[in-house]
Amino acid sequence: MCSLSFFAFLFSGSSAAFGASDELKDWTLRKDGEKTSYKVTVPCTVAGALNEAGVFGENVLDEDRYSKLDKTPFDSPWIYTTTFKTRKGLRHVLRFDGLNYYADVELNGILIASADTTFGTFSVREFDVTSLVKGTNRLKVTLRRAVDGDLNHGYVDWNPRAIDESMGIIRPVTLITTPDVEVQDVFVNPFVNPQDFSRADIEVVTTLVNRSSKPVKGTLRAKWDDGGAFEEEVEIPASASKEIRVRKTIENPRIWWTREMGSPEMYHIDVEFAKGKTVSHSRGADFGIRKIEGIIDGYGHRLFILNGRKVLVKAGGWTDDIFMQDTPETLRAQLDMVCDMGLNCIRFENIWGKDDYVYDLCDRMGILTMVGWSCQWEWKSYCGIPETRGYGCINTPETEKLAVRYFRDQIIRLRNHPSMICWLTGSDRIPNERLERQYLALYEKLEYRPYVCSAKGLTSLAGPSGMKMEGPYEYVGPDYWYIDTQRGGAYGFNTETGPGLNIPQLESVRRMVGESHLWPQDKNWGYHCTASSSNMNTTEFQVKSMIGLYGKAHNLEDYMYRAHAMDYNSERAMFEAFRCNLPRTTGIVQWMLNSAWPSIYWQLYDWYGIPTAGYYGVKKACKPVQLVYNYGDGSVYAVNDAVPSARINAVLRVYDASCRLVREESRTVTSLEREPLKVFGDISGPCYVFLEFTVDGKKEYNAYSVAGSNNVYDWKHADWWGVNIQKYANLSFVCALPKASVKMEVSKVAGGYDVTLINEADVISYQNILKALDSGGNLIPGTFWEDNFLALRPRESRTVHCTLPEGCSEAKITLSGWNIERII
Repeated sequence: MCSLSFFAFLFSGSSAAFGASDELKDWTLRKDGEKTSYKVTVPCTVAGALNEAGVFGENVLDEDRYSKLDKTPFDSPWIYTTTFKTRKGLRHVLRFDGLNYYADVELNGILIASADTTFGTFSVREFDVTSLVKGTNRLKVTLRRAVDGDLNHGYVDWNPRAIDESMGIIRPVTLITTPDVEVQDVFVNPFVNPQDFSRADIEVVTTLVNRSSKPVKGTLRAKWDDGGAFEEEVEIPASASKEIRVRKTIENPRIWWTREMGSPEMYHIDVEFAKGKTVSHSRGADFGIRKIEGIIDGYGHRLFILNGRKVLVKAGGWTDDIFMQDTPETLRAQLDMVCDMGLNCIRFENIWGKDDYVYDLCDRMGILTMVGWSCQWEWKSYCGIPETRGYGCINTPETEKLAVRYFRDQIIRLRNHPSMICWLTGSDRIPNERLERQYLALYEKLEYRPYVCSAKGLTSLAGPSGMKMEGPYEYVGPDYWYIDTQRGGAYGFNTETGPGLNIPQLESVRRMVGESHLWPQDKNWGYHCTASSSNMNTTEFQVKSMIGLYGKAHNLEDYMYRAHAMDYNSERAMFEAFRCNLPRTTGIVQWMLNSAWPSIYWQLYDWYGIPTAGYYGVKKACKPVQLVYNYGDGSVYAVNDAVPSARINAVLRVYDASCRLVREESRTVTSLEREPLKVFGDISGPCYVFLEFTVDGKKEYNAYSVAGSNNVYDWKHADWWGVNIQKYANLSFVCALPKASVKMEVSKVAGGYDVTLINEADVISYQNILKALDSGGNLIPGTFWEDNFLALRPRESRTVHCTLPEGCSEAKITLSGWNIERII
């Protein structure tokens, strides 16, 4: 939010600006009854602040240290204190965007809000404190944590519970200053005709609040990029609010697209209320011009349409850091990885973020977002309230009232973001009819995006969700996504699914489970699985599948290679299958994108910022144009859901289990957007399939190990978490690969390295893993490999580019591989 003096400069005729919006960031924090205090930057949780101060010791999330932390200090209230200065003759308003959970707010020793009415994590509150302020003021906020039955933030079973239940001032606190009128909110509603991008309309909706005891007349002024502007004469009654709507046409607008479809063009608008040449207050907002639709297609599935073009949503599920200690730098690093993988969407199952920065990044980077309520409030075991069948836990007048307030405040907070494509008011359930009527009434007034009642295949007053949530959440083979037609397979919109355990790279595993716990696997491995009490809390299911596919791992190195192969192959196939099965597919959300703490489950990159093998599988699958192997029919397809058409020069090479070339075939085809095209057929294993193709002058690769037959699944006994495999595909031939010698040549180039790998053997070199290490032998976060975990044909040479993070000029490049005997 910009200061008023800056706005006054922008608007011609404005000579004085009395209003301002200043964020109060510098606070002290102490436990009630104790003298020890900590300097903190708000927003922050109590536990996050203590961790930042080193109270918990170093690396508290590694090994089993977090489980040993004492939770009792968080049973007591904690007190945040800050000071600020004010000027005489002006109105002063304190705005709290997020207090968690029960809050007593005092200003200069006077209680202005008490915990019996001031509670709830997603409520936005403003208090006019004009009568209480002095020259220098002391603001004190006393907080108590949420307890069972409260509608709090939550990590469900994805990660452990926050040790303090995320208690704290978790969103900004702002001092608003004005002589009389506050610009409380600015919303820009775009109207786009996809058949004619030469013009578009915007409706600017401004909420003005008169903080004085007299009616105020003045001018509402707005300016936005590319020269747009308007002025409107307004009168606001005493101590009242007024909503002003102004609709304007923009010629030749810059249209917002996802990064795969075009450019994510953004606008900025500044709105001020002035009396003559004196500016009372102003507010800025970023917005995008685009049209988003969410229809139920002919197959009964939810389909999103952006500016008239159908979108296959390729997403991951987001979680905040367990201490809510994400920074602008860590958020940007994560979204850079989202883009590097070729994903086009993030699902926020919760209103995550301690400010709007992650959503701002999604806007600017062209990443779609899905937001909504978490299943945290739909299960008694997480929420602490008895469930009502089908509707979850929000079913009393008190909880419904709070949920409706949350809904209103968060819609208003987030509705300018063009990246947002929908709201989900339910996850595993739907709202009860009484609650949903209130949601829908608010939504009709405040929002325009598609409303979705649930992430599951349910129907409410609003109609069918068009979604599905049928798992799996545990390991399935790459063939699953092609052959399943009843549960999580490649049809419809799957809002959360994945192959379960996404084992990090060894350097991360060493840190999180501890050197002495590496092998054989023990309770520390299980501790870093999910927090579910029923499933996915050990590696047992994955190990069982590993033995069925490859045979028993004999040591840690053996286990890691096999785990990486399972992760890479199934993640890749999942996204490829949803591309290959268009138009019956509309969306896929990998569960999950990231982790709140060091974990070995449900992540494409780990808590330390290091990609998993699955990361590179997803990156391979989501290339704008790609050749993919279909495990369902044994054919190769060209897929393209990004460009109108692409000319592909394709080469297929098939090697038998003994690494002998048994088939080589070339073909040139034209791949059209959203029209999967069979290029090669009749491929049967056991074999290795190598695909090589050129598009737009760039050569691309893809490679598969294909068993003689697919897995046989126990469909009759499938459960919510997944399905057991009755008979495993036999991949033992991969374990029997002869040893290979690979030559590695490393060339320093601007920003990183070019690494050339030369397979000097007459056999396939499988799963070649490249790493960039710092001087301490740790993987360097923020390193981007053009390709990784790759296979090389006999005598093949491949050059892979490595981009180092900004500020890092040197790294040690290493290579390891499934069957590498010698690195030259």
